[in-house]
Amino acid sequence: MNGWPTVYTDAYNFLYYGGWDGDNNHHQNLTAFEIDDGVTWIKGKHTLKFGFKGRKEYNNVEELQQAEGSHSFYANWTALYDPSAQAATAFTGSGFGELLMGLPTALRNQYNRGYFYFQQKEIDGYVNDTWKLSSRLTVDLGLRWDHWTPYHEAQNRLVNLDPLSYAGFTVISPGNTTIDSLPNIPPGVLGSWKQRGLSWVTADTVPGFPKALVPNIWNDFGPRLAVAYRLSDKWVLRAGYGMYYWPMPLSQILQASRTNPPLNLNFVQHYDNKNVGNTTIFNYGLNNVPAPGDYLPNATVNVNGIQGISSTSKSIFIFDPHNWSDDRMQQWTVTVERELMKNTSLRLGYIGTHGSNLEQRLGWNGAQSQWNYQTQTGLAAPVNGDLRRVNPNWSGTDEAHVGYSNSQSLQVQLQRRFASGLSFQWWYTYDHALTTTDESAFGDGAGGALAPEGLSVLGNPSLTLSQRLKLVYYNSGSVPPHTMSWNGIYELPFGRGKRFASHVGRGLNEVVGGWQLAFIGTWRSGNWLGVNNGEWLFGNPALDASQRLTMNIFGHNQELYFKGDFDPTQATNVDLAKLEQLVPADRSQRVLRPLGSGFNNRLPFTLADGTVRNTSVTDLFSPNAKNFFLGPRAWDEDISVYKYFDIMERVKLRFSGDSFTMFNHPNNPNPNTTTGLVNLSIQTNDPRIIQFSARLEF
Repeated sequence: MNGWPTVYTDAYNFLYYGGWDGDNNHHQNLTAFEIDDGVTWIKGKHTLKFGFKGRKEYNNVEELQQAEGSHSFYANWTALYDPSAQAATAFTGSGFGELLMGLPTALRNQYNRGYFYFQQKEIDGYVNDTWKLSSRLTVDLGLRWDHWTPYHEAQNRLVNLDPLSYAGFTVISPGNTTIDSLPNIPPGVLGSWKQRGLSWVTADTVPGFPKALVPNIWNDFGPRLAVAYRLSDKWVLRAGYGMYYWPMPLSQILQASRTNPPLNLNFVQHYDNKNVGNTTIFNYGLNNVPAPGDYLPNATVNVNGIQGISSTSKSIFIFDPHNWSDDRMQQWTVTVERELMKNTSLRLGYIGTHGSNLEQRLGWNGAQSQWNYQTQTGLAAPVNGDLRRVNPNWSGTDEAHVGYSNSQSLQVQLQRRFASGLSFQWWYTYDHALTTTDESAFGDGAGGALAPEGLSVLGNPSLTLSQRLKLVYYNSGSVPPHTMSWNGIYELPFGRGKRFASHVGRGLNEVVGGWQLAFIGTWRSGNWLGVNNGEWLFGNPALDASQRLTMNIFGHNQELYFKGDFDPTQATNVDLAKLEQLVPADRSQRVLRPLGSGFNNRLPFTLADGTVRNTSVTDLFSPNAKNFFLGPRAWDEDISVYKYFDIMERVKLRFSGDSFTMFNHPNNPNPNTTTGLVNLSIQTNDPRIIQFSARLEF
């Protein structure tokens, strides 16, 4: 491969955090062939529309895999050796110097399949009838059908497993394609996984398992219904209902499947642990002279030999064939429109939605929490979590289409068309959205989370799928409940024919007349937030604006946004008595704090033999309320002043002055989820930016 590798060393002042990321190649060649047509037939009071679409996609995507390598250069060759510690003497040696000499600490090459050749077919059809029942009433009736085949990789380089089976260490490949028959896989990849104990079978040999690893979905029928009724010359009522489908995006399939074994392996060649008979001590370079093979380019990574794979559980992302559908959204709307005056209208609307069959991540084969294990067995829980799994070989995530969401939205829109030198639009939206799903698509639980297994919930309950989902159903962290936005254009009242300077000469009018002011702004309430799940709630920590205190603490001017966990005696420039009423100096009295007498989330547990073991509870599902208070509000306003100068009949000069974040105000960041403090020394928006521009148009 051509390009720079990713390099890490100790040159923190020279490289970003001591690292240089080569920004590996990520080429994409996306091709699609599509045929579609539509027909409109008007018969009496009916306008009938029907059509179809056929589409075939060929998506060749080079996956992010650090194809140029990811290597480290630390002070393992140039540092002084401390025999007593069998390690480097502190503050000696230079990893950056070793980088310049070409003496690596470790070389790494990740095998991750390179190009994926994903293919998919799409077939759609629809029919819709617009029926004008009277001069006041119009009804729309329609039906749409959609079908997407499961994504197929041209060389069948995908694997899955059955989430209902917890036994074995086996993956399933599509159809009758065996893993061993796949082309261009380095021998060391499959050989290393075989040595680890992994085996593979084809979907055709597994009874009832779909050939494409997930099933074909044929029942995506979406009805449509809409009604428009003119109540009077100034009032109009509209209502509608629709059902919509969409498949799982290719980017998420790629992201989820690219690390599944056995088609993923990191080959590592350490040059700091070549001690004969003991490769667990990384001090070889400290007491040995580098040999020619230790220098680049002689130092290499062997991708053909067997790479030792640890016996720890291996991560796998499962596409659940038993709970697989296309995502579905139902939406219903009601709007009322009213003409307030000439060129000005008001619109009131309600939108409700219900999402179902949404992509949902479920915990699978997780490690039973230590507390639950000891409650069940009376024995000390093994520190190694793999020994508390049903199958110690896997640590998995089950992607199933079982998630759901609900939202209710009220909207107000005021609009004026351009007249008398003014046009504007103003919106207000109230939105309450709840979901179980992972809104960000990265599994980080933003507004939705990984639905836990009962073995990680206190008491080890036997949970149904519905109960598991209820544990992660809460306010969306991406949708603020209140939003206002506005924009407009105002023609300044200066120059000929205007209110001011209406009789100026032509030359002066070119200077003062014809200027326009454009503006756009937004205001929103904060997003829904929760607290750090590593700590436990013993009450409601939320504060209203009148209770929030500002202070100097931890080197910054900060605001107490909610009652968090920190030492209030370190604060200055604040009424300490008021602060300690909210955040007591006695940590055991704080609303948010870790469990245990040592505040380390360890609690005494008496085992069956009478032994008391301080047991961690950090692996229990947190019972804290989720997304239950609103973060800081934010607003912004941008303004532009501009004018056109006529140079010739077809030549004009446009001059503008733009001011972004016009009022130069800071929008505060979200509070720290542990301390509850908002750092007032930073802001989430840019400072005021002013720019001037001229554009010649001809």
